Amino acid sequence: MFILLVILIFMQNNYMIVYADTFDTYYARIMYDDVYLYNEPIEVDSYANVMFCLPRTYFVELLGEANNDFYKVNYAQFTGYIKKDSVQTIIGTPITPYLDNISFRVYSEQSCTLRSEPTSLGGSETQVAYIPLYSRNLTYYGTIKGEMYVDGRTDIWYYCKYTSDKDYYGYIYSEFCDGDDLMNMPLNTEEVTYTEAPDFSANTDTNATSLPIEDRTTHIVIAVLTIPALIFVFLMIKGGKIFSREAKKQNKEIKDY
Repeated sequence: MFILLVILIFMQNNYMIVYADTFDTYYARIMYDDVYLYNEPIEVDSYANVMFCLPRTYFVELLGEANNDFYKVNYAQFTGYIKKDSVQTIIGTPITPYLDNISFRVYSEQSCTLRSEPTSLGGSETQVAYIPLYSRNLTYYGTIKGEMYVDGRTDIWYYCKYTSDKDYYGYIYSEFCDGDDLMNMPLNTEEVTYTEAPDFSANTDTNATSLPIEDRTTHIVIAVLTIPALIFVFLMIKGGKIFSREAKKQNKEIKDY
């Protein structure tokens, strides 16, 4: 019985504390146009600090507070920062959090270079990949204002993924793409319930040991499977002791006889 108690205490100390620093997943709706996803939690609208504008009415996953003005967030596979006053927290998880699986095509030789910033002024230093004419394997994520590559036209560039021998991420000038519909993306009309901004500080436990979700699941399974085995061992030991006492008692009765 003592051994079983020690093992159970050990399991509690090694498994239960894992969950002390966990908290619910929070999402927030993008409430306005021209809301930037930043690389750093500072309001500097430079090419180095701005990824692209997030589509209004879609959502970001809140990862925590970066400072008084910014949240750290996930949008699709991108992690960055967003101004707190540009989003509204919701209850639960949205069905369609991100504008996803939007593809388009390039149809001009002038726009076949994917760049690391929305301008051609960097020359070859900002070239990420060459995109063959009429390529369709481009995935759209957002827009950003950059260089007016053609005078008198537009300064909008698309942030996208180009899939070839691997995935390349960067900007391409919108004027030379089949992307008219990309400027008028459908709004996310999903009905949600808004709530107050979460208090992330209340869910922080500096003494807790954090494990990845996969490891936590594995530990739960091990713990659940271990408990019946321990009970079985305990019953076997207890049963053996009872059998030993009975055997001694019978032996004593034989001797007395």
